[in-house]
Amino acid sequence: MTSETLKYPPITIPPELWIRFLWNRLLRFAALSKNEKYNSSYALEREFKNLISLENATISRICFSYSSSVAEFEDLRQDALINIWRGMHSFRGESSSKTWIYRVTVNSCLSTIRKHSRHQHESLDGLYGLIDCDDADKESIEYLHSVINMLSQQEKAIIMMWLDELSYDEIGYAMGLNRNTIATKIRRIKDKITNIYKKEGLI
Repeated sequence: MTSETLKYPPITIPPELWIRFLWNRLLRFAALSKNEKYNSSYALEREFKNLISLENATISRICFSYSSSVAEFEDLRQDALINIWRGMHSFRGESSSKTWIYRVTVNSCLSTIRKHSRHQHESLDGLYGLIDCDDADKESIEYLHSVINMLSQQEKAIIMMWLDELSYDEIGYAMGLNRNTIATKIRRIKDKITNIYKKEGLI
């Protein structure tokens, strides 16, 4: 089982962004498509939509791992999309788009959770039902998710990126830490997870 075999619900554009995009189109039309400012904004909108379409699984996977209910999952995704849009203007390509998406989405999730103080463990049945996968994989997904939820917020973000095969340098960029620190943290996180699995007699 790999993350590529899991299917998350399609991302929908938050109403706040739809209104902004519609307004941009009206301004662009009023300018008769000759105003560079409005054309640039329209191009950024298309780039944004292409990016979130490409990184739907990444965004959803991060938000899923920080969620304790279906409602929280949807809220975290909506907030992440808004923050991704706001950050598009300043993204300079110093890293891959996927690494940048990780950085913005993780920070967005942590900020939203702190702001609302609502990260309480509710019934996760509905949350797991969001993922489309083989029934044979569902139990292992649920257990892995529960184990990852035992980690600290920083550890959770780091191990998700490692599982997603980002390099130590990419993880370091996303977390604002140097490569050696990331290597040390990953080793400790892997030891934690291994010990949990050993206690349950799964390895």
